[in-house]
Amino acid sequence: MNRRSAFNLSILIASGVLLSMGNASAQLANDIVGTWTIVSAGDTYSSNPKGSLILTANGRYSLQLLRPDLPKYVSNNRIKGTPAEYKATVEGSLSYFGTYSVNGNELILHVEGSTFPNWIGTDQKRVNLTVIGDELKYTNTAPSGGGGAAPLVWRRIK
Repeated sequence: MNRRSAFNLSILIASGVLLSMGNASAQLANDIVGTWTIVSAGDTYSSNPKGSLILTANGRYSLQLLRPDLPKYVSNNRIKGTPAEYKATVEGSLSYFGTYSVNGNELILHVEGSTFPNWIGTDQKRVNLTVIGDELKYTNTAPSGGGGAAPLVWRRIK
């Protein structure tokens, strides 16, 4: 094989690898579309967290997480809580929404709005994204959200 043929073969092989990686990423992006309920989210939201993740086919998402034991406000008015009630709410819940993309096994959340304002306008990466059957998993490596790196597990709602 001459040098030119070897070069052309290298280009073809590299193109095939990139194409298959692109196809895998596209398949994963398709597999995550749906409505999911939280199964586990580390220690931040208790061993029995509540939450919902909606990923649409046109690239939008909405995510809510909360502890199941949030205290009710004595005043029965969300804008007249006590400092302790507000603290429990902030520490025990998180909600954000925007658009998303998939790059390899990364889920990239482009945050448009959040109950944690520091995330607004940022990209939040979730790594080790997998879908096996009706289970979606990824690792949140963003410590600014309140906890450390945490694996999250979601179950598809049918």
